[in-house]
Amino acid sequence: MNLPNKVRELIKKLPKEHSGLKKLIEKNYQRINFDKLKTFRKTQVENFYKQVIEQILYSNPEALELLKNLIVLNTEVDTNIDRKCIETSYKLPNIEKAFDELLDVGIIKIKKGKKEIYEFSFQQIQGVLEIMTDEKCHEKAISYYERKRKKYGENLNDDIELLFHKVKLNPTEDLVNEFFAIVNLIEQFDYKYKRLIDVAGELIILGDKYKAPILIVLGDMFSVIGMTENAERIYRDALNTYKKLAKQYYRIYLPYVAATQKNLGTLYIDLKRFEEAEKIYLDALKVYKELEKQYYDVYTPDLDLTQSDLVDMYIDEDESKDQDKSYLDVLKTYSKLVNQYYDLYFPNETAISNYFGNVGVDLSLFEDIKDGTIDSIDSYKALAKVCYDMYLNDVATTQSNLGIIYSELTEFEKAEQMHLEALKIKRKLAEKNPGQVLPSLTLTLIDLGDLYANLNKFEKAEPMYNKALKISKQLAEQNPEIYYHNVAIINNCLGNVYVRLQKFEDAETMYLGALKIFKIFAKEDFKTYSDNLVEVQNNLGNLYMILKNLEKAEKYLNKALKCDPTNVELLFNIACLESLRNNQVKALELLTKVIELDKKYIERALLDDRFDNIRDSKEFKELIGE
Repeated sequence: MNLPNKVRELIKKLPKEHSGLKKLIEKNYQRINFDKLKTFRKTQVENFYKQVIEQILYSNPEALELLKNLIVLNTEVDTNIDRKCIETSYKLPNIEKAFDELLDVGIIKIKKGKKEIYEFSFQQIQGVLEIMTDEKCHEKAISYYERKRKKYGENLNDDIELLFHKVKLNPTEDLVNEFFAIVNLIEQFDYKYKRLIDVAGELIILGDKYKAPILIVLGDMFSVIGMTENAERIYRDALNTYKKLAKQYYRIYLPYVAATQKNLGTLYIDLKRFEEAEKIYLDALKVYKELEKQYYDVYTPDLDLTQSDLVDMYIDEDESKDQDKSYLDVLKTYSKLVNQYYDLYFPNETAISNYFGNVGVDLSLFEDIKDGTIDSIDSYKALAKVCYDMYLNDVATTQSNLGIIYSELTEFEKAEQMHLEALKIKRKLAEKNPGQVLPSLTLTLIDLGDLYANLNKFEKAEPMYNKALKISKQLAEQNPEIYYHNVAIINNCLGNVYVRLQKFEDAETMYLGALKIFKIFAKEDFKTYSDNLVEVQNNLGNLYMILKNLEKAEKYLNKALKCDPTNVELLFNIACLESLRNNQVKALELLTKVIELDKKYIERALLDDRFDNIRDSKEFKELIGE
């Protein structure tokens, strides 16, 4: 392209990361009055970009105005930018001509594979030109998304965008409710909903009682998408905020302190920071213990509540007289808070989940709060007990997590103690709320079964797995897509236990049951379930070698090998099979390959009696280093 010298010189000065700006200048240099451009400086890229765009669109101010309004739209949403919705919702003169002008100069382009859906030609445009936007841009964006909803129907992405522009204009308490309502629709946070992070960032400027729960959700989002440093920082901010709130109303906010500690602990487990996880979970259990005392050990409204060491963490001595309210006063304050957020935290269902737990609550009490009829101390006592019961499942979950941590730290007695305490609570809760607690109870039974199996306490592992299997079968009758997978997992675990207990017929039944289920799932999604198939087929191969049925052993091991031809454990077991057949050459060939891949199998081969047929050979001794 034959560009004037001054254009080429300018383009050379522009940073590589702003290639879009270079292309815009090259395409539209005849529209630009370069004498009016201020000297380019790296520290003022946004202003320079703005000057170039204003020069390019100098003859069409309507196009420049339209661009300012388009900049605030999220083009990562698949249905943005919808031209028809823009033209019908934006009250701009000559809007069709303005839209064509943006296309002509190369600022926007049609989305690949779409009809009348557009995006910006260069990613940098939205980022650097954000300085051009104002409140009116967000007002027009609201009109645009409302128009889209009429055209296409409700869409979660558009709902999030609509909320984003509302909070940009005026973050309010009502919009906090909208934010949580949307969050509750997303079972697992997906990066495509990352605009919710921007929404949360706008809403946390509100008071602490709104900021803290928003921070929790924000931390969850960052944790799910792998931004763990951000998640840790945000959880800690939420924890400090709840501790501050607990100084004023400790009975109300201590549960949230504990729940936030639990979130942090879960993050530390994921990051293998087990000592830190242990500390914070133990802190959470102290908070739950304090809650139990405050909610259950109160008999009269005038009882003088003694501050424990834990509460002293949140309440200064010079403040304690004013803030040590009677039981009735504190619960009145609590009821006002619940009333304020009733629709958000207590929807109109017979069995509900609260924000931090999964235990059903007595809705009649909350109906009394809603219509203002609670006026007796007995009602408040009943409410207090319900409020603590709501967090019992969290107590059990915290104990289960501690059990996992202690297993990782090889403190197995502590691990067993924590799992058993969690099991006791969950069994009690499951009596009243089976639908909500049984899935969690199953996980604790499996954790205990795994712990006992790892400690070679197979007589103890067996009943845990069997109880988990019974519950999972019941749950699978109502929700087979989720719980039949659990049934298969437990079947496989029980098969392993029965092998060690020499109950070989039972082991075969369990393995075949697991294999049948995994085959069904693998037909729909082989990639996800292939590892499960391989594991069960490998276990069947080992079982049939014990039973001296080498034909069946070969059948299942070869099927597994077809699924995963590089699996070292499978190759080792096939080497064992060839040794049992007294096929020395094949066994040594396979074992050599296995040891080349992983030296730990040298010790395995030394101890495995399935290699007795070739153990005395010169080649075997050389292979294992004897």
